[in-house]
Amino acid sequence: MNSKFPTVDADGHLEEVHVNWKERLPQKYQAMAPERRPAGNGQSRLFIEGKAWPKPSGPGLGVGGPYSRPHPRREGMKDPRARLVDMDSEGIDVAVLFGGSFAGTIPALEDAALAIELARARNTWVAEYCAQNPSRLKGTAVLPQQDIPAAVAELRRAVTELGFVGVSLLPNLRGRHMADPYFFPIYEEAERVNVPICVHMFLGRYGSEATGTTRVDKFFYSHLFGHVFEQMIALSVVLGEGLLDRFPKLRFVFLESGCGWVPYWFNRLDEHQEVLGVQLPALKTKPSESLRRGQLYFSCEPDETELAHVVDTIGDDWIVFASDYSHFDSRFPGASEPIVEHSKLGDVSKRKILNDNSRRLYPLG
Repeated sequence: MNSKFPTVDADGHLEEVHVNWKERLPQKYQAMAPERRPAGNGQSRLFIEGKAWPKPSGPGLGVGGPYSRPHPRREGMKDPRARLVDMDSEGIDVAVLFGGSFAGTIPALEDAALAIELARARNTWVAEYCAQNPSRLKGTAVLPQQDIPAAVAELRRAVTELGFVGVSLLPNLRGRHMADPYFFPIYEEAERVNVPICVHMFLGRYGSEATGTTRVDKFFYSHLFGHVFEQMIALSVVLGEGLLDRFPKLRFVFLESGCGWVPYWFNRLDEHQEVLGVQLPALKTKPSESLRRGQLYFSCEPDETELAHVVDTIGDDWIVFASDYSHFDSRFPGASEPIVEHSKLGDVSKRKILNDNSRRLYPLG
């Protein structure tokens, strides 16, 4: 247990597929609700919109094992009381909660009306989960981005009525990058209600659109590069298209891809700005200098070997701790232990990464 440093988990997860979504949707949408059905091989599959999810095989394979080590499945993914017990055992004061690939699929559903109803139902369920201890359990919103006015309204409801502290957006929504003006109304509302844009890739039914995943047929590869490459692209267009100037009070956090890539990518961005910057009139300063604005944050993998180098290169004010509780590649118990025991990080940096930076990023009260 970490008893030395107060800790905020900037990216933990919930499991939504166990919920009876039919009973939470209007009758006209119940036939398309997520549900498990027999797969014909003695197992079951999840269906959404009447389609198998994730894709069973082939290029762009969605999610799943087999795994080389036991999956650290925790009951706290479904039960908030069990979650709080685990948080206590880990010394985690506050957990900011994201969904799974189910939540990541809602914004990309083909039926916009279903997406609106399902996003509302999902966010309401998350609020019920957080109600077990609202000062320690904090939700992030999923939006029906097929309908931007509905997405803005749901974001407003999630923050002002449900108490959520962020909005989860895919870095690649069926081919739209994050600087597409299509998303500007969402950014305007997030800035107005003071919650960050949480850039989080999910590899579900539509995860095949993540960079490179249409070329492979194994989850090993799609998970390996689907997350990180999409975050690199997202950071590039956020900076290159001038989103920090357009929305000067809006914060972005790039999640679940580690932070070791960040110094390299800023260096590459700086080089491109030097020789090709004329193509990006909205990019008015050196990309690496944008960190000083305090609008960009990056989650780290607690045990990634480059963490001290990242701190030395870009500073310790922009990195947040994320447990990834309790996905297959997460660490439990002892999620924060590699940071607490890190021999090359000072106590000031450890405190910032484990607590202070997340409290600037999220409106935790």
